[in-house]
Amino acid sequence: MGRENGKTAGMKCLATLVLLTSVISARAEWKVTDSSGLGTLRGGGVVRRAELAANGTSAILTAIVFQSKAYSLRVVDSKSPGHTRLDTSLQDAGCIAGVNGGYFHDDFRPVGLVIEDGIEVHPFEKAKLLAGVLALRGRQWEIVRSSAFKNSPDVRQAIQCGPMLVESGRPTVGLDATRSARRTIVATDGRGQWALIYLTSVTLAGAAEILATPGAIGDWIPTTALNLDGGSSSGLWAG
Repeated sequence: MGRENGKTAGMKCLATLVLLTSVISARAEWKVTDSSGLGTLRGGGVVRRAELAANGTSAILTAIVFQSKAYSLRVVDSKSPGHTRLDTSLQDAGCIAGVNGGYFHDDFRPVGLVIEDGIEVHPFEKAKLLAGVLALRGRQWEIVRSSAFKNSPDVRQAIQCGPMLVESGRPTVGLDATRSARRTIVATDGRGQWALIYLTSVTLAGAAEILATPGAIGDWIPTTALNLDGGSSSGLWAG
């Protein structure tokens, strides 16, 4: 992944990154109103687009769907945080696709664990928002709860983000259902199928519900999904 507009983002070059509130509220019933394929990447990854609607609200999901065995993950830390474009960062790193992700302080220092090519750019932190870690351990991709993450020399890439959106195939309970923003997400079915996802402005609860909607990212539904970022600099790029 890399950093775009100061955000730690990234994914390695693909050829070579409502629920219950204090008051019970109804879960939106999202439905796919249109879907299409936008192209195929080297290695077999597919770029997909889906339009969804629920209770008068609409969203557009764009996803890079792929098998992890065909690609490697890379965290790309921007050399000019706050100024570098996502596509420039990823192309300069030799990647063919990616999304932005990660949080940062006002001076662009990362928040949470960031490991790039085996080098710890920033240490692990304990914070409610930093609920999960996306990592490349050896050649295996993984999304794990921060509380369960074990750092070791075989972790070559890692980024700590949050919150967790989907766990055990179900939307996470307690996600915010009031604030909408663009989102970038990483998701997996636990059997080698993965997706890097960009969503137009939705709440965190809405994002989780969309991921659980049949047909949103193809013929599978994630068992695990981690929010990577949200806000104006969220984006997805595929070459």
